[in-house]
Amino acid sequence: MDHIPDIIGYPLDEALRICQASGYEVEIMVTRPVKAIPEGNPTSPRAVSFNKVSKNRGVVIVVFEDRGRGGG
Repeated sequence: MDHIPDIIGYPLDEALRICQASGYEVEIMVTRPVKAIPEGNPTSPRAVSFNKVSKNRGVVIVVFEDRGRGGG
């Protein structure tokens, strides 16, 4: 199991399926923006990182996408 799954940018449910198909059990770590997300604001959890912690375990780091804001 030397293959580390490439899940960056995937929606959380898809990222978890990819990890499972690669043979990994994962924990999920959620990060939040500096400002709290207001209720009613549509956000989607997205995977931004996979950290292998042992032979068949990893941590998926997840952020919430803010669709109402632009970058730049």
